[in-house]
Amino acid sequence: MKPEFTYIEQFINRIDVECPSCKAKAVVTSNPENRVETRFTCISCGSTKNWMGKANVFQTGSSQFFSGGILMGHPVDCYFKYPLWYTTEVKGEVLFGYNLEHLTYLLNFISNKVRERQPNEHGWSNRSLESRLPKWMLSAKNREVIEKKLKEVMAKGV
Repeated sequence: MKPEFTYIEQFINRIDVECPSCKAKAVVTSNPENRVETRFTCISCGSTKNWMGKANVFQTGSSQFFSGGILMGHPVDCYFKYPLWYTTEVKGEVLFGYNLEHLTYLLNFISNKVRERQPNEHGWSNRSLESRLPKWMLSAKNREVIEKKLKEVMAKGV
């Protein structure tokens, strides 16, 4: 039995982004215990910024009226809304990862031909990353191209 589910929140403590000033790779770091302690830093140009949002208020989906909280599920970091460093296109869809750990998780999950979901001691989790991946990512016919694109975008981080 699978002991734990994986949640997207596990990957947002360190997010690799494109610096809005110099377009180099930069990082957004966050304290999972107190998300108000979130900071953007670019070592290339020295740009820094502290996040001024609300701590631990999560929003997923496409709400155009959302402000102040942590927006997830889009190819931007969930705090400052800067473009993610690891973004590519697959068959007209956007494939992205918050960091190399997130991309590695996606590659392992997509590559696995047997994707069993089982409840843990608390039951089923509909919030789990496994249950929230889009159907195009889970389709066997897209597996090879997604694996290839994930490896390409991961090489950008090395």
